[in-house]
Amino acid sequence: MRKYITFLLLVLFFVRCSENEERNPSTQATGMKKTPFVQPHSKFEKKEAFTSPEKPGTSGPILIHKKRIKRKDKTITRPEENAGKRTVDTTLIRKLIHLRSANFEIDFREPVNRAYLFSPIENPEFSSMILLSHERSIRINFDNDILDNTDRYYTNGIRFDFISPFLKQSPLSWLMVPYWGKGVNYYGVSIGQNMYTPFTTKTGGIHPGDRPYAAYLFIGGFKISNDPGKKFRQTSEVDLGVIGPSSYGDFVQKSFHNSVPTNNEPLGWEYQIQDDLVLNYNLTYEKGIVSNRRMELNLNGVGALGTLYTNMGGGFQFRAGLMNPYFDSFGYSGMKVNKAKGYSKFQAFVFVTSLGKLVGYDATLQGGMFNKSSIYTLNSRELSLFTYQGTLGITLSYAGFRLDLEQFLLSPEFHGCAWHKWMHIGVTFGI
Repeated sequence: MRKYITFLLLVLFFVRCSENEERNPSTQATGMKKTPFVQPHSKFEKKEAFTSPEKPGTSGPILIHKKRIKRKDKTITRPEENAGKRTVDTTLIRKLIHLRSANFEIDFREPVNRAYLFSPIENPEFSSMILLSHERSIRINFDNDILDNTDRYYTNGIRFDFISPFLKQSPLSWLMVPYWGKGVNYYGVSIGQNMYTPFTTKTGGIHPGDRPYAAYLFIGGFKISNDPGKKFRQTSEVDLGVIGPSSYGDFVQKSFHNSVPTNNEPLGWEYQIQDDLVLNYNLTYEKGIVSNRRMELNLNGVGALGTLYTNMGGGFQFRAGLMNPYFDSFGYSGMKVNKAKGYSKFQAFVFVTSLGKLVGYDATLQGGMFNKSSIYTLNSRELSLFTYQGTLGITLSYAGFRLDLEQFLLSPEFHGCAWHKWMHIGVTFGI
């Protein structure tokens, strides 16, 4: 009996040992010792912590954690791939901060400014930066030959110009010629109407060899770039409108003549040039040659291309008197601008201009480019290929107001035409 009990105890002991070895097979195989759990430094879930046998050169056992890590399919962007982009962005921010601190507002319509901003090179003293003017003004231009006691050829014209930095947003501003120097941009819109008649309006019918009746109405957008450093001005303008009865030139002239008791109603408007499209692009370049506090001499070049006028020419402008620099503003500066730049708030000077043109096309004489139904027009052989225009004027300006009085003289525009003259009155005021 005693031997039987002893045998059963030995069997139970060996079965117990075998179960422990099956539960921890790595303990015997690797000799690892179980250690207390150590608080992990990661948010991932940890099951157990074990120590591995000591490695050569280490001071103690190495702690190993079993981790359950959830992986997601993500596109990993390496830092070096965006290093260049971050450099450009950082440079752009620094440039914008510099412009803001200096109270500069540049014109983003100009390619030279965009090239400066997005260049990876830092150059806060950029030599070709073009600023945007915040001056606002309205100018009224009125032309008429009544003060010269005539009523013929270019007999009446009126134009309104409005300048404001907001007009930079106009779609027409993208059509303006960019400037690649350093200066200030002025944006504006204009609306105008011009009227032309034969030598006399007192007799009806067609007058062979004389100028035909014509009138056009247009709306335009323009940009003026002033560069005081180079004494240079660039003006580009796009005009869109109509020539013909839809411009209401006959209505305006007849209404004016009928309102004056001593005037006769003009006869012959029924033979005017018929409706057609007006689409013209005009460019003017002006360069200062001589400049001091009391005298200036500037050269200029002009060009026009389109369905109304196609021509090109050049000449000069001379000014003398008490005046502010011509290329530092657009003929008008408000009180604050004058005070900031040290300009005189009062100006009084005389000026003379001289301009010669080569004529390629004139719709007021030859009719519209597309509509050939006009009853009477002149052909290209009857036109003068070269015309000369000279003016003499005076300008008075005080604070936010400017007045221009100018006498025009124009050489014959076609064979058998007489010299013509008219007066121009321009009034400019700030708003």
